[in-house]
Amino acid sequence: MHRSPGRPAEVAFFGGSFSLLPVETQRILLGSVRRFIDDGQLSGVRISTRPDALEDEILNFLREHGVRTIEVGVQSLDDQVLQRCNRGHSASDAVQGIARVADAGFQVGAQLLPGLPGDTLQTAVQTVHTVIDAGAQFLRIYPAVVLSGTQLAQLFQAGEYTPPDLAQGVQICARMLHICLQKGIPVIRIGLQADESLQHENTILAGCWHPALGQLVRSELYYDLICKLTTESVTNEPFTLICHPRSLSEVVGNRRHNLKRLQQQGIIINHISSDSSLEAATIVLKQFTYHRIGSIITDLYYKEC
Repeated sequence: MHRSPGRPAEVAFFGGSFSLLPVETQRILLGSVRRFIDDGQLSGVRISTRPDALEDEILNFLREHGVRTIEVGVQSLDDQVLQRCNRGHSASDAVQGIARVADAGFQVGAQLLPGLPGDTLQTAVQTVHTVIDAGAQFLRIYPAVVLSGTQLAQLFQAGEYTPPDLAQGVQICARMLHICLQKGIPVIRIGLQADESLQHENTILAGCWHPALGQLVRSELYYDLICKLTTESVTNEPFTLICHPRSLSEVVGNRRHNLKRLQQQGIIINHISSDSSLEAATIVLKQFTYHRIGSIITDLYYKEC
């Protein structure tokens, strides 16, 4: 068994609602990795499940069998969205489920799916606030993608549903990520994993998907921050931009997308350099005597939805 240097290894049971499996099936699966936990090769087990499958008895069983992290498939905390998607549970069920998992001592995460039928920027933003308040310690954000052969595909093909496209989805996810950055909540994944099955023709019919979606979303925050910081400039002369080396690709944007958009707005960045003494979220803009420094966490603000 191999593990990344400095990172404890885990086993994850994803792709369904683990706690709804027959108890004996759960016992067999968890038992198969128990010895690796006992001898220190694994730090524990991570599962994903539905928010209405987290009763105290289930949580006790999972804890006793080595589960340390539970990711709750919330999707949305708007009851109308949940009803339209036939989720079979309410927003209240999800909030209570997250709180119950957190109170039971597990690491708890929430998996959100903005852009479902009936969802809006306002409901997506409110969902983030509410899951964090309920006790979620990290998030995954999967903007809606219409895959062939699904119920969403039927709605889409009937003209009854249109998901946010890539640009719209990036803006929604950027707002969600920004809230998490301000609250210190990690977002450990944005967008579906770019596996081979998604590359087949006609698999993705519509929606917000890109193999580097996380980079696009973080780049959106830097674009918005640069636009804000340059509003007080009194000349149209080019700017020098300085950022942390780790943030350089996101500041520039995928295929220099941010620089191209800025140029269209009359904002010219003619020199970019890196400075490892800066915080990763911070950028500096210079133009003769004009000098501004800002962070996507503390100096970027959006109007309330």
